[in-house]
Amino acid sequence: MIMDLIVYANIFALGWISCQAYIAWKIRRALKKVAEDNGMSLEDLANTFFEGQGIQTNIVKVPNYFTETNGSSILLYSKDTGDFTGQACTVEELAENLYKFDKVNLALVNHNNQQYWFVEGKVETELKEV
Repeated sequence: MIMDLIVYANIFALGWISCQAYIAWKIRRALKKVAEDNGMSLEDLANTFFEGQGIQTNIVKVPNYFTETNGSSILLYSKDTGDFTGQACTVEELAENLYKFDKVNLALVNHNNQQYWFVEGKVETELKEV
């Protein structure tokens, strides 16, 4: 009985240690890939994070809007604040007005359960490249 417990404890410890080694190997491999993608060595990557610099990325917060229909008019509201932004008769006019008056170059608009991208006053159904 005690011998079985010792054997099971050893098997568990061996599994635990090998799993930890495997996870450490996977993390090191992923970090090495990130370093190579950015033209650095693994040590340089570690130094940039320890110095608080990190890897710079370009993240853009895209304004998000939703619409309501009132008769023949389409009303545009900011999804973040709920503020009324504008109105028009067509989605294309909304895109033009948002670009012309609010100076919004890129926006995501939900209209009739569909998503539209407003890119510099034009309506796109999918975003290709900005």
